Amino acid sequence: MKEKLVKYTIDLVNIPSVIGNEKEIADFVESFLKKILKNIIRYNNSIIAYNDLDPNKKTITLLGHLDTVPGINEFTGKVIDGKIYGLGASDMKGGLAVMMALAELFSKTESRYNLIYVFYEKEEGPYETNGLEPLLKNYNIIQQSDLAFALEPTNNKIQMGCLGTMHAWVKFKGKRAHSARPWEGENAIHKAYKLLEKLYNFGRKEYDFEGLKYFEVLNATMVEYSGGRNIIPDEFKINLNYRFAPGKTIDQAKKELIDFVEGQAEVEFTDVSPAGKVCKDNPILKKMISKYNLEVEAKQAWTDVGRLSMYGIDAVNFGPGDTAQAHQKNEYIPIENLEKNFEIFSNFLSC
Repeated sequence: MKEKLVKYTIDLVNIPSVIGNEKEIADFVESFLKKILKNIIRYNNSIIAYNDLDPNKKTITLLGHLDTVPGINEFTGKVIDGKIYGLGASDMKGGLAVMMALAELFSKTESRYNLIYVFYEKEEGPYETNGLEPLLKNYNIIQQSDLAFALEPTNNKIQMGCLGTMHAWVKFKGKRAHSARPWEGENAIHKAYKLLEKLYNFGRKEYDFEGLKYFEVLNATMVEYSGGRNIIPDEFKINLNYRFAPGKTIDQAKKELIDFVEGQAEVEFTDVSPAGKVCKDNPILKKMISKYNLEVEAKQAWTDVGRLSMYGIDAVNFGPGDTAQAHQKNEYIPIENLEKNFEIFSNFLSC
């Protein structure tokens, strides 16, 4: 199986699939799955695949996104020192390769669970255009899951829940003037100094939830202004990205961000994603963690565990990718990570 895992990963990284360009990789995966599974649903460039579901079995869904962020990889498709290189190798084409290998394995041998495989587009973009959402809205099969695994990069640790995330433009208003006569205007950039100082001192806020340690962070990530280099700007916008812990609703997190701004500027929310449920009491998950003595930690990022939580589906992150390699130049995945992830899943899912 090692050779197949390596081959599938190389095949996948050799197919460019930067967000918005997933058709080729979706066609490749669909063709692969059609040879081994009975039921294939294709929606745009997202796929649900499964064999007939036994009502007497619990159901597990394995899911992963087909897209990558833009990036550079000078060694795409090469194996160097036990690592497979390529854009998206860790985030998360290695996880997709494991899913393909598991689908192939359990097309020939029985599993103790019903297995559903979900490959979807546009995860690396805004919450509203994510390709998993229409699958959940238009079909009810994923909602039948007793547990779902997102094979996001976790270094083969169980990562519980996920941080919620929101983006908001904070808009400062001023009065336009010539920069040689600033007293005739009101500099919108200068009006942001108090907020920028608060952001500089924010640091990270430790938040304990169900025995797991999450870190809430708030950062300015982009700015925009009106005018030119010799103009006192009449508008200055700062994009704030707030990462908030499980246990908080979207409305609570919005209020916290608005309170942080303290009325200094207008706040316009542009992209909001919910935090993920921490499902430590899920019986299937408890059994898996205990059987393989898996390390459990908080997910210090957002994944579609948050989206699945909104649909009442217990889900965790558990994948072979190296978290430190996600979105990096010359990204890679260690082959031993692939083997270990496949070994745990295949053993646990077997009868």
